[in-house]
Amino acid sequence: MDLKPQLGVFDAVATGLAAILGAGIFAVIAPAAGIAGPSLLVALVIASFVAFCNALSSAQLAAVYPRTGGTYEFGRRAIGPWWGFGAGWMFLAANTVGPGVIALAFGAYFHAVVASVPARVAAVLAALAMTSLNALGIRRSVRVTDVVVVMSIVSLLAVALIGIPEVRTSNLAPFSPGGVTGVFEATALLFFAYTGYSRIATLVEEVRNPRVTIPRATVIALGTATALYLAVAFTVVGVLGGAGVAHSSSPLQSAMAAVGSGAGVAIVVAGALLTTFNEGLSDLLGVSRVAFAMARQSDLPSGMARLGNGQNPWRSVLVVGTAAVLVAALAPFETAIAVSSFGTLLYYSVTNISALRLSPAQRTFPKWLAVAGLVGCLGLAVSLSTVEVGLGVGILCIGLAFHFVWLRHRRRKGVQAARSDSVFARHAR
Repeated sequence: MDLKPQLGVFDAVATGLAAILGAGIFAVIAPAAGIAGPSLLVALVIASFVAFCNALSSAQLAAVYPRTGGTYEFGRRAIGPWWGFGAGWMFLAANTVGPGVIALAFGAYFHAVVASVPARVAAVLAALAMTSLNALGIRRSVRVTDVVVVMSIVSLLAVALIGIPEVRTSNLAPFSPGGVTGVFEATALLFFAYTGYSRIATLVEEVRNPRVTIPRATVIALGTATALYLAVAFTVVGVLGGAGVAHSSSPLQSAMAAVGSGAGVAIVVAGALLTTFNEGLSDLLGVSRVAFAMARQSDLPSGMARLGNGQNPWRSVLVVGTAAVLVAALAPFETAIAVSSFGTLLYYSVTNISALRLSPAQRTFPKWLAVAGLVGCLGLAVSLSTVEVGLGVGILCIGLAFHFVWLRHRRRKGVQAARSDSVFARHAR
């Protein structure tokens, strides 16, 4: 059961940008400002560096192991099946929560425009729409992505261009009220804003000429997103100040209102709705492919690996989409962000360990990038609050326990099948 290569460089860049741009800049910036103040700008740079290291590790692993599944597949092949399963499980947990969180951000902005529709209702409807589009096939969802990502970039650029003339340097003081600890905790939260950077590597089977396309598209997507994030974050903090950003449920919209730009407010709302929906669409696309890869290897029920028309793993799409709908309906926003970030950081820790196992002939990028990515992921993971780390570790333990039980179930079925075959052979004789 293989997937069909359909995506070129532009589609791959658009998919990567769609997975990165979205809830991070529109929503996560507020809790990050509450922790770190204006020094969230430093946190963004640190998060982008860790993401860059992880992305290059993912890109070179995808060239060596060109099978859909991302670090689940890399970990299985480079380290061992339990490592691969652990990475895949945390990816499923983090990125099933992720689209639900993004749907919540969409719902908050939609409610600001149409007050008669509760934010949770709008979030659930958005999650259902994301799931439906992905269930129709990758070409349809990527066509939507290609168009919306261009509009998203234009809206973020407009915010920066409108707001930068109104920036006041006095709003950048005190620069780091939370100190170094606050910067690193904010970095761990803001890492959520970059979690889609290796979406391209996850879709490796569906990318044409992946050895060339994936590294190129990854660098372009991550570089573009980082530049936009820094420009917009500097604008918003410079206009509102750290406290103003922290106390706003929609900081970009508040910044445009503060500078008296009605057009800016409209652009932010339209951009938020488009970008958050697009990111959720892309995240569900990626996580459904990991679920498909795990089912193909019998680490999840094999029915999730069944392909529909156009070689689309629609059952995996529906399963993870249903989970995202439940998150959109029930989950607390900030806790969900932290748990998603923790799971993603553990996932990319396995990515970097896998990259360190490559031979010199297989290596495309310097070894120190994988070391830096590993140290960065582990450091940011433990910088989250004790409760958030505990939730993440609990999810990992549940996954490993499930894997143990599932393996025993598979072995028992295998033994029973072997006994049945033996009995049938004796009777046949």
